[in-house]
Amino acid sequence: MIFECARSQPDFFAQLFRVMVLHQLSTSVAPLQRSMPLGLAYACLVVILAAAMVLSVTVGYRVYSLQQAIAALFAFDGSEAATVITSLRLPRAVIAPLVGAGLAIAGVQVQTLSRNRIASPDTLGLNAGASLAVVVASAVFGVGSLIGLSLTAAFGALVTSLLVFAIAAGAGGLSPIRIVLIGVTIAGLGQSIVQIILTNNEAQLQNLLFWLAGSFVDRPMTLALSGGPFIVLGALLALLLARPLDAMQADDDTAAGLGVPVTLVRIGCFLSISLLTGASVAMAGPVSFVGLVVPHAARRLVGLRHGRQIFAAALLGAIYATLADVAARVVIFPIEAPVGAITAVLGGVVLVTLLRRRAA
Repeated sequence: MIFECARSQPDFFAQLFRVMVLHQLSTSVAPLQRSMPLGLAYACLVVILAAAMVLSVTVGYRVYSLQQAIAALFAFDGSEAATVITSLRLPRAVIAPLVGAGLAIAGVQVQTLSRNRIASPDTLGLNAGASLAVVVASAVFGVGSLIGLSLTAAFGALVTSLLVFAIAAGAGGLSPIRIVLIGVTIAGLGQSIVQIILTNNEAQLQNLLFWLAGSFVDRPMTLALSGGPFIVLGALLALLLARPLDAMQADDDTAAGLGVPVTLVRIGCFLSISLLTGASVAMAGPVSFVGLVVPHAARRLVGLRHGRQIFAAALLGAIYATLADVAARVVIFPIEAPVGAITAVLGGVVLVTLLRRRAA
């Protein structure tokens, strides 16, 4: 019977194999997911995020109590503590989770599209492209509005993503290693151009140097209000594409055989990644390695289904960026370190570990 079906439909075994691959991908789960209910895992992450945000409001050059923080937020009295908490620390406690969530969700999509677990918005040059667009818009065209810089960063990330995948496709196919190599090359080129522009513009260099290392210092709340909608829009678009992305984990032929419009899904992901990366870079600069580390933790926690991955990555990314911001305030106290340096230290260790595993 099976052989008769195979003779009448030459693609029978190929389609059967594709369905089996998709089933394996969608049902593979991590040990943590089996031992912990999904709802409980999300609840724990929300509690940890809330605790991290409390630390962000209370810990710094001067440590304030929880009572002082509550009084500053709900009964502002004009004191030094109230001013510092509401004007300086509260914006950071809001912007850091937004940036971490945005970069983490973008990382999930980048790793699926490239089918490479060491890919991320920074290794593919998207952070560098967004940074270059912001520097050019600010130093050359005088763009200074928060919304203008957010749109410019998103545009830079979009152009870079299209450029990387277009060059990879034209160079012989979208192989995982080729995409990363091209992305790293584009990132280096973008960073070099940024340095050239800033070297010839000392005033802009002083204003943007700390930002280019990744930082949440002196960010106004209006930045969260202008960049937040782009993060939310990019996240919603990623959730809409979650089911097709499940199928695209295997290969394009498998996804197409299961009815997925591969080209449209890839375009939608490019747009989502650009919004998420661009808004994040506009708010905090190129915070490195969040999009590399967090997707691995999300898959470990909830498995390979993208609907679950995106929610988990958003929460884990928010926690990671917030705790990194708190660590940046105390690691070389009383001087504050760029938060991008903190995330890069852990991210670099993870990247080397992943590369060694691939080589083994």
